[in-house]
Amino acid sequence: MESFADTDIPPELAQLIPRGGVADALVQAQWAEEEIEAAGKRHPGQQDLLFHSFTLLVPTLTRMATEFVYRSHCREILERVVRGEDTGRGTAAEVCCLCADISRTVPLTSPAAGLYFRMWAIAFPGRPIAEDRRMHHEALDGSRIDDFENLARARLSVAGRRIGSFECTGKHHGQRVSCRFTNSPS
Repeated sequence: MESFADTDIPPELAQLIPRGGVADALVQAQWAEEEIEAAGKRHPGQQDLLFHSFTLLVPTLTRMATEFVYRSHCREILERVVRGEDTGRGTAAEVCCLCADISRTVPLTSPAAGLYFRMWAIAFPGRPIAEDRRMHHEALDGSRIDDFENLARARLSVAGRRIGSFECTGKHHGQRVSCRFTNSPS
């Protein structure tokens, strides 16, 4: 079996490719690029940093093969990049995936259901679900939900999901750019 090291796939793309479905991984890479572009439009002064954040957008869970789940995950990480926050902590989309998996095995307790509702509202605001139930759980179990959220985000943390040092060649997608991270003028 050929490894990605033996191909012409750029290393930053190879990191995004899960075992199996290369075509699916390429689609996810396109979604990531689109989210970076959208974040660049929201934060024009941070486009260089956002471009170099591509390697942070590795899907971590199987359910991230679903477009709206993965895009939410990317958006949250990219917003953290712009704000200079910890990009390693679990995202709301990751917590939703965890809650979905748990709910298939055991019934969710009231605080766990409240966590699921809260994370869903954060991750997928364009896909509303039972707002009255979310508010009910928040009223009954708000502090427990806070604790569950902190625990879930910590447990879902990805240690290496942070921008490290990198060298920019002065080209983004093959196009010469004026990137503030270019080490030497080209």
